[in-house]
Amino acid sequence: MRRLIISLVQSINGSFAENGWSTGVSTDADFRRFLALRRSANAIIVDRRTALNPQLPVINAAGKTLEHTPVHVLTESDPTALQSELDARGLDYRAQHFTADTITEVAALLPTAPSPESRPSDETVLLCESGPNLAFRLLEHYPGAELHLSVSPRYIRTPGSHFSGLEAEIALRLVDVRTEDDQIFLRYTRA
Repeated sequence: MRRLIISLVQSINGSFAENGWSTGVSTDADFRRFLALRRSANAIIVDRRTALNPQLPVINAAGKTLEHTPVHVLTESDPTALQSELDARGLDYRAQHFTADTITEVAALLPTAPSPESRPSDETVLLCESGPNLAFRLLEHYPGAELHLSVSPRYIRTPGSHFSGLEAEIALRLVDVRTEDDQIFLRYTRA
């Protein structure tokens, strides 16, 4: 079975997107981790909203590190209409209807080993870069899926973010990490 990594970032208060783009939540450290995960991937999995967000750079644009990395857009709507929209925007992404078996089918399409010139590992990795809805569905249907959750040291709320009702951004500093029975307790103070 191929390895599936689901990468999510959220603020300390649970905000996970700003105008559909997690960069508003990310820190420099989170972004470096994100790039390392992306460079190790044999395929990227996104949802419709991520694929069609005009603010996001094209994942596999010509001349970029990932120009030969396939991007799969999983959707519960009509994949044919979505594929037409992706093509019209010049995106070399593959729209697929999402079912419980889709992620296994995507994994089966990948070569058994990455090309040595583009990836340092002989492991085949699928990387999901979408929001919590697709993440939940993939965790539910792909045995062994890994969730890599980055908790940003920011308390954030803007009109485009989710969860918090307070409009604010407060930078925080991590002062302690403790684990107990697989639970992580993070302690922050104002930066």
